Amino acid sequence: MKLINFSLILFFVSLYQVNSFAQVLVHTEGKVTDLLEKHVTINRNHSGKLMGFCVQICFESGNNSREKAENVRRSFLSKYPKTSAYISFKEPNFRVKVGDFRTRAEARGFRKEILADFPQAFVVKDEIKYPKHIFEITE
Repeated sequence: MKLINFSLILFFVSLYQVNSFAQVLVHTEGKVTDLLEKHVTINRNHSGKLMGFCVQICFESGNNSREKAENVRRSFLSKYPKTSAYISFKEPNFRVKVGDFRTRAEARGFRKEILADFPQAFVVKDEIKYPKHIFEITE
């Protein structure tokens, strides 16, 4: 029994020593390196945004449309302070969009939550900010 235990210990120690001195050498073609550099360049140009979905809760045009949109945004933030809200202007309309959702399903779920307060809400595809990592979110 002692001989078996000793031989097992010796076996595992020898494996550890072999793995601790192992080296991995990767040979790549120039095309792979070029693609990686192109990928890095594209990601740097995104400026922290990607395509996703948000919920549009307001669409105003005409007199005092900016003021109306700002009031809707303030109203939304007072009810849902943890969700982002943005005002955008595309002539001649002001829009209030809320949330940064990666999938349409997430946006639809949030729309159902706010439908009682904002019955005109609908999901739109839009450029969104990268969602915060779970460790970055503070209560």
